[in-house]
Amino acid sequence: MAARSVVVCVVAVVLTVSPSWASDAVEAISPASDLGDATPGEVDASSGAPLHFEPRIGGRLSDNNRERLVSSFQIAIERVQEVPECREMFAELGAEGVDTIGRIHFVPMGKLEARPNICNGVVAYTFVGGGPTWLCRKFSRLTDKKAAMIIIHEALHHAGLTERPKDPNGMTSAAINQMVSKSCGL
Repeated sequence: MAARSVVVCVVAVVLTVSPSWASDAVEAISPASDLGDATPGEVDASSGAPLHFEPRIGGRLSDNNRERLVSSFQIAIERVQEVPECREMFAELGAEGVDTIGRIHFVPMGKLEARPNICNGVVAYTFVGGGPTWLCRKFSRLTDKKAAMIIIHEALHHAGLTERPKDPNGMTSAAINQMVSKSCGL
C-alpha cells in the first residue's frame, strides 16, 4: 500500500455573537489536499514514528492550562499509539484512540458553561459521545502524566464510555482513572 502525504492547515476563527460570547472561538480545519477518509491515526502510519499533532484549543484557555494541555497531549497520543492495552480500551468501544483524542476540542470551563460546583473535585468535563471537553482551572496543577491520563479518560467518554452517577451501571470516575493509569502505564 502506497504511503500518502497529508497536509492539514488549521485556521482559528473567532465569532462575536454578543458581548457575553465575545471570547468564544470556533476552530475550522481545512484540508490543503484531499484527505479522503484519513484519520489522524492514519496520517503518518507508514513511518512507524509516533504521531505528533497539537491539541485543538478553543476559547480563552489560560496560559497555564494551555501549557499543561500541550505538554501532556503528546504523552496521551504516544501511550495510545504505543501501548496495546491502552489502545484496546478504545477498540472495545468501537473507536480508534489516536483519532478520538485528535478530534477533541478543548475549551475553558467558563461562566456560561459552568453548572454550580462542576469543577469541585474534577479537572475536566465531557459529555458522552462528543462535544467539547471543558477544562477547569485545576487542570494546570496536574503533572504531565496525570494530565495525559485525564485526556485519555475524557477521550473514552467521547468514544462512548459512560460514567456513574448518570449511568448507574457505569464505572465511577475514580475507577476509569485507575483503568486508564493501569492500561496506559500512567
